[in-house]
Amino acid sequence: MKTGLKYASYALYAILVAVLLLYVRFPSETFQSYLVQEAGRMDPQVIFSTRSLDPSFPPGLRLQEPVFALKERPGTAFFEARDLSVNPGIGSLILGNTTWFFDARAYGGIINGHIQSGEDGEIDGFSLSLEKVHIHEYAFLPDFGMGNFGGTLKGNITYKGPPDRIAMGDGTGDIHISEGKIDLLNPFLGLERLPFGKLNVQFTLKKGTVNLTSVSLDGKGFQGSLSGTIRLNRIVDRSRLNLKGTIEPIEAFLETLKGGPALLGLFRGGRNGLRRSFVIQGTFRSPKFRFM
Repeated sequence: MKTGLKYASYALYAILVAVLLLYVRFPSETFQSYLVQEAGRMDPQVIFSTRSLDPSFPPGLRLQEPVFALKERPGTAFFEARDLSVNPGIGSLILGNTTWFFDARAYGGIINGHIQSGEDGEIDGFSLSLEKVHIHEYAFLPDFGMGNFGGTLKGNITYKGPPDRIAMGDGTGDIHISEGKIDLLNPFLGLERLPFGKLNVQFTLKKGTVNLTSVSLDGKGFQGSLSGTIRLNRIVDRSRLNLKGTIEPIEAFLETLKGGPALLGLFRGGRNGLRRSFVIQGTFRSPKFRFM
């Protein structure tokens, strides 16, 4: 019995020494080059780079300044972070389907969650949590022909399905934006910035359709609500819109803005004071808005 314990102790000691040597003498540059090549092999359209890569504890990797971009737009990253930590779920490895947990400091805030893959190694779902993310720092965000969005974002998103074919998956989301604004590409009635304050959105995704179950707007300039569906297209700005809602400008605030009085004139004349109902149809590229 004592002999068995002695050899077990030797084995444990050898494992600890091996782990320690791996952390101290980790081949960072070699493994970094391998990851760059592997990312290119997995998706030839994606460019990946990182300033440095080191082991972390619990067992995993810590990347400094990782950058992911498309080859067609190499100068604009679709994701970049100050640092990113990635580690596998030990329990999931035993069950045969790997779950990768990640935590990143990016865009002035925190982004964390997990990515799940099946037995074939293909990603089949993820969850995402965002806290204090500055929207204006995300250069890849489309302007939808309106302007540059700003504000602070937090929320949670879950998705089950192939990430490159989102229309085939199911998901839910709960998103909150504070201090929101749009710097208009083309001034409207002299108004160069459209403040919308707090925006809360709850949605579901099923069979290629986003169902906006609850959207509320509560800001200095406007209050309102929205509901309806968005039928997704592989090309995002061609997705079909079928939305309806209400909006009411805050008169005392808009009167202080350049172009505010002219904008208020569009809302007067309705049966409910300044509160107006509207519908939005068409696509993100060519939305069709009208008051009811």
